[in-house]
Amino acid sequence: MPKQEELGVPAAIIRPAMTEFETLVNGALSLGVRLTPEHLGQFRTYLAGLSDWNSRMNLTSASALADAERIHLLDSLTLVPLIRRGQPRAERLVDVGSGAGFPGLAIKVVMPELRVVLIEATRKSADFLRWMAGELGHDGVKVVAERAEDAARDETLRESFDVAVARAVGPLPVVMELTLPFCRAGGVLLAHRGKDEPESADHNERVAARLGGRFRGIEPVSIEGEDRRTSIAVVDKIGKTSGGYPRRSGVPAKRPLD
Repeated sequence: MPKQEELGVPAAIIRPAMTEFETLVNGALSLGVRLTPEHLGQFRTYLAGLSDWNSRMNLTSASALADAERIHLLDSLTLVPLIRRGQPRAERLVDVGSGAGFPGLAIKVVMPELRVVLIEATRKSADFLRWMAGELGHDGVKVVAERAEDAARDETLRESFDVAVARAVGPLPVVMELTLPFCRAGGVLLAHRGKDEPESADHNERVAARLGGRFRGIEPVSIEGEDRRTSIAVVDKIGKTSGGYPRRSGVPAKRPLD
């Protein structure tokens, strides 16, 4: 594994932050993502703001907040190499069911060139996202306080993103129905999958094809020093999604496509 000095970060600058964010820095480095002192400062602001808001409203569980460096930030950064690998270079990203901003807003910290839309139906979470984007000083962040089923009817959002991301939204067929309508042809869906979630390649291929996509597969992610299993579903968008999808609010989760 390369050292921080080999990646152009002076040791004298990085060491104080390393003490605080050692797990995050080393884990990100094993993914090929170099975190600078500026990134770490923004993540410090992010976690402090999240802790403050969480003391007044439940944005994330207490256990997840206590281990946010690993559970939220590092998990979010597992998507960065896949986004950077895409051609042409991604310019617009949508995070569907953004919650407290993971992964979309965390990705924006290390890829500030992206224009990011965070879709979050819960009003308190949407309010936090707007506030936090302002605290981080990010331009190019828009928060849409609607259900994905409704936001997908907006012509300025539909079929217009290079990358769609989703985390802890539901089974993959549900995630695909809620996210693929936002992707342009040539775009990609990247969705975190849990270790205990059953996956059927044939089922995923059928659902993806129905929505104008092609199921590429599940990519395992290895993070140095982590024994948790992490994987990412990758679905390419190869054509337009029929206007009938997503179905009306609540239906995708209640009756997943088969």
